[in-house]
Amino acid sequence: MGIFRTIYYNLKLNRNLKKSKDQIKNLQYKKLRKLLFYAYDNSQFYRELYEDNGIKRKNLYDIKIEDLPLVNKKMIMENFNKNITKENISRKKLEDFLEKNEKPSDLYNNKYRIIHTSGSTGRIGIFVYSADEWDFIKAVSLRLFSNFGLKPKSYAYIGAVDGHYAGISLFMSPINQFEEIFYKDYLIININKVLSSYLTKLNKLNPQNITGYPSGVKMLAELQLKGEIDISPETVICGGEPLLDNDSEIIKKAWDVKPLNYYASSESLMIGIKRPQDNNMFLMDDINYIEIKKDKTIITNLYNYTQPLIRYELSDVLEKPKIQEKDWPFEQIKNIIGRREEMIWFDNENGNREFLHPIVLAEFYVKGLKKFQIVKLDEKSFLMKAKINSNYNKDEVKNKIRKRMEKLLSQKNMSNIDFIIKEVEKLEVDSETGKFQLIKKRRRGED
Repeated sequence: MGIFRTIYYNLKLNRNLKKSKDQIKNLQYKKLRKLLFYAYDNSQFYRELYEDNGIKRKNLYDIKIEDLPLVNKKMIMENFNKNITKENISRKKLEDFLEKNEKPSDLYNNKYRIIHTSGSTGRIGIFVYSADEWDFIKAVSLRLFSNFGLKPKSYAYIGAVDGHYAGISLFMSPINQFEEIFYKDYLIININKVLSSYLTKLNKLNPQNITGYPSGVKMLAELQLKGEIDISPETVICGGEPLLDNDSEIIKKAWDVKPLNYYASSESLMIGIKRPQDNNMFLMDDINYIEIKKDKTIITNLYNYTQPLIRYELSDVLEKPKIQEKDWPFEQIKNIIGRREEMIWFDNENGNREFLHPIVLAEFYVKGLKKFQIVKLDEKSFLMKAKINSNYNKDEVKNKIRKRMEKLLSQKNMSNIDFIIKEVEKLEVDSETGKFQLIKKRRRGED
């Protein structure tokens, strides 16, 4: 049963918190060696990649991690079937599954958790976790809850919820499982719906724990300060996008609770944690190997053997702190730079200002859509540039994109918003920064 496996993992992980930094480095080294040999023996993609770079199996005993080739989302998706190490999993099967099963609690073959995202790159990615790996992640996530205990508590979650996104998938994983006994009650707030429709339920629940996107949690805090809701959470946990200092101050003012901030991605659902008492964020070095570079971050997921990700490039830029804190024996960062996209605002059908949250767009999934970009044209229209997989019927893909986008807009009373889907062969990066923008404003002559 998963609960017992999670408890076992949690006990082992807790012991890591009492180790020295040198012991954690040694643990990382051992986990990395084990993963390298497994990937070489079971992933055709990594075996061919390493051999093409002159790396033989015997070299894996002592090769330095920086001497291993880098991979990225494009490479992983193009070689998806070669990289997966378990039977009966293919890119096409998972794309079909995601198209037919929108509930984040739905499992592929009743045992695999599937996470999809485009992230800030706009490129669609699919990531797979076995039941064992998911239980491990749940064990790691217990580090978020200083007030976790056997007594059931009430929970509220605010974020993107109508797909296989990382945050809601983790929040809902206890549902219909033995772990559901720890949920006295819960409320799921879809950040892509009109927030006012949840206020009565939120007041009635009065959740002890609130978790979700910082921008969404801040909105609830602002409602509290305006007197539109009256709740008193004991714990507030923010993740999915950077927690800005101003947002943290508003949350603290509303509930007299300083929020915990966690750093995660679809590629690894737990990367870092900044507790209320911390000035820095601690990276989870006992489950990931993270290389901080000047213009990017390179992550090796040390626990996912179903879909190995070794020296995988993230666009996140991590800022190191000047002063290291004591406590957990992990590396620390001060900030995550360049992750938070601005919300895209329009005038809805009622004449009110309403937004599409950037993570709702970052998690936008349609089978056959490879990459996309949203360009705001004016207050009532936008352009969606779409790069479509050549193996799919392009008219069918564009029709599915339209239906999916129309559903998102209708949830926010924005059915009046016009949008154009334009198929493109290439999506340009920003001429000034040299980086890709998922959401951007219209340039002169752009249509």
